Amino acid sequence: MAGCPLTLTPSEIVVKFGDPILINCSTSATDVEGMGWEAPFGGTGFERPPVVTWRVEKLEEWTPSPFCYATLVDGSQCTVSPLIAVYKTPDFVSVSDMGHVPMVEGREHDLKCDVISVAPVQILTVTWYRGNETVLTETFNESTAIPVNASSTLKISTQRDYNGLTFRCEAELHLGPKGPKFLPNTSSPPYTAVVLYAPEFKNGNESKEVLQGENVTLSCSADSNPPSNIRWIYTAAVNSNVTTEGQQKTISITGITSANAGIYICVAENEAGRNTRFVSLVIKDKVPLLVIGVLLAVFAIGLIVLLVFIYYRKRKNWHSSFDIVSNATDVPLTVSSNA
Repeated sequence: MAGCPLTLTPSEIVVKFGDPILINCSTSATDVEGMGWEAPFGGTGFERPPVVTWRVEKLEEWTPSPFCYATLVDGSQCTVSPLIAVYKTPDFVSVSDMGHVPMVEGREHDLKCDVISVAPVQILTVTWYRGNETVLTETFNESTAIPVNASSTLKISTQRDYNGLTFRCEAELHLGPKGPKFLPNTSSPPYTAVVLYAPEFKNGNESKEVLQGENVTLSCSADSNPPSNIRWIYTAAVNSNVTTEGQQKTISITGITSANAGIYICVAENEAGRNTRFVSLVIKDKVPLLVIGVLLAVFAIGLIVLLVFIYYRKRKNWHSSFDIVSNATDVPLTVSSNA
């Protein structure tokens, strides 16, 4: 009723289901004969002004609708009603795997966040986290005052880097300025991702040149989940053997010969896929010591011949110059006289 001389304190209130609530109804008007509260719980009788209180020790109504009334001396009545928002935090929040199948690299995977028994759902926000990074925020359009179950789905484009990461969701009630200072929120336990991914070699294909008689080691390992079954495909020889250490397989060749030349194939395989790596082994003959000695001797002889040639060439040029000077001294000197 317009102009009703009643004041509610507070006129708006946010209260958690099951908590106590108290609202005062007061008037300063002099023409109020009496006043009171009408409510299913906590109602009062007809009381004298200026103040009457509605009090409930444990609010267990989802849509309480109390109102305060005043009866004026002229026999008329007016009423005012408070705005009451009742909320309930979830019983629990959890993350589950919707497909009930392993997460595999490169495939889309869905995780589900279940929020059980929350009210009112229209002020609920669900936030998804991957590690400490926020990846999705979702709100709900449904309008209801009573508790309901809500759910949110996170679609993941699975990467191998997600293996071992934790995912979680958080349910938060945005109760507005009349609500508590800190927003009520409930977080799920962490869900640890187990991602299956095919083997990946740290090194690519390669070609190795090796001198005959040397010792050679070829190692192969791969990053994968679950761990790979690794094997070498090659032509076995009496001077080669394969050993395993952890997730690495190694071929050891002692005193390599031409029989060991060829392609060595490493195969890594697990339930997520298979990968291969090729190593080409090229054997080069060692140069015999005798050949090296002969080459050095030929080089030395050639060097000596060259030095001798240069020496005699310079000496010949020196003698030619000396003969020219000697011949010049044998020319007789003549003195001219005047007859």
